[in-house]
Amino acid sequence: MAVVFCLILQLIISTVSGLDSDVWKKEIDKRLSSLEEFNVHLLEENANLRSLISETQRENKILKRELNNIAERVSKCEEVILRQDEDINRTEETFLETRESGDGSKILSRKNSQPGPRIVPPDSYPVSAVAFYGYLSQSSAPNLSPHHPIVYDTVVINRANGYNKGDGIFIAPVTGVYAFHISVCVINGPEDPWVSLEITLNGNSLGSTFEEGVVSGSGYHCSSTLIVSDVHIGDHVFVRTVEHVRGHIHSDHRGRSSFSGWLLYR
Repeated sequence: MAVVFCLILQLIISTVSGLDSDVWKKEIDKRLSSLEEFNVHLLEENANLRSLISETQRENKILKRELNNIAERVSKCEEVILRQDEDINRTEETFLETRESGDGSKILSRKNSQPGPRIVPPDSYPVSAVAFYGYLSQSSAPNLSPHHPIVYDTVVINRANGYNKGDGIFIAPVTGVYAFHISVCVINGPEDPWVSLEITLNGNSLGSTFEEGVVSGSGYHCSSTLIVSDVHIGDHVFVRTVEHVRGHIHSDHRGRSSFSGWLLYR
């Protein structure tokens, strides 16, 4: 800046060297006034640049925070997908088919098949209400094997879309304290019916219940259990048999074998 000023001053002196003192002074004042106006303009531009830099830095911080949030959400989604894939590899998946039992009543029979993707995945965003309730539309196939997953194919309510009636698995859309309830019914018959079911969290038992009937006579027998547990987002909760089942798991309009769950609080 000093060099520019000296050059301008030298130019002024060379320009006015042949003028009288009054004209020379006026010329000097004019040039100095121009320099002052130029300096004021530079100061204003400098202030505007500083303001622009400050605003850019603020927006950069906001963008970094948003990118970090997006990265965390992507990481959580990847964890949920990984847990779901691992559980599918561990759990025997089944489809339902209807056939008739020896007494002529319709029952659901299950055959092994490869698991299919969910048409609508569980919500991955935070929700305030989670609840589901499903039941068997018909009695099960007879004499199910141990650790056989139970698929409750009729869904009455499914808030947050965590339960899938295709595989019988509830995938927690949010972390919190949940309550889960199961009921199981049997009907007297020649097979001396007996069944024991358990609620599992990622393959680990949370609680169980059992019911049995008698060989002769008629009558319905039902039992249930309620458990409360911490559940993390992406955890898998489902119902399976504990031991070999004798006879059918009964379910009709007189008594439903059901599975339900709801979020108590987060």
